[in-house]
Amino acid sequence: MSSSLLRRAVRGFAVYDLCVTLPFATPWTAGAMVGVMGWAHEGLALGGEAVPAFMPMHVFFVALFGVLAVMWALVRVLQPTVLNGAIDTVGRGLVSAWMVLALMQGASQVLGVFLVMEAAGMFVQGALLLGARRSVAPATGA
Repeated sequence: MSSSLLRRAVRGFAVYDLCVTLPFATPWTAGAMVGVMGWAHEGLALGGEAVPAFMPMHVFFVALFGVLAVMWALVRVLQPTVLNGAIDTVGRGLVSAWMVLALMQGASQVLGVFLVMEAAGMFVQGALLLGARRSVAPATGA
């Protein structure tokens, strides 16, 4: 497995994350994005609870995590290393699990779009990481 392919995948998913999370990184744009999510929920008649109106404390936490996600994405864009890919893969697994839990508890199905991409990143990077590990593992004598 090519380490170049792994680096491109880590960087590619980082660019995706950057594009998706950047709008959540300020209180003004985060509020607008939550509004878009509510519009999508209503407009597409998705199942689950409608996206609630966010109060200032909610918007603060969304923007805080938006900033952290943008910073993490920038780290992976600039340094798409095996370690950063491995950390990101574990993080995507955890975030995917929390999204599944939220959906099971009745959250808006608008989360499904995010879940698909989180899971895709987890599986693609995970497969490439396993392939890279196998290619550098010492041969065992048999």
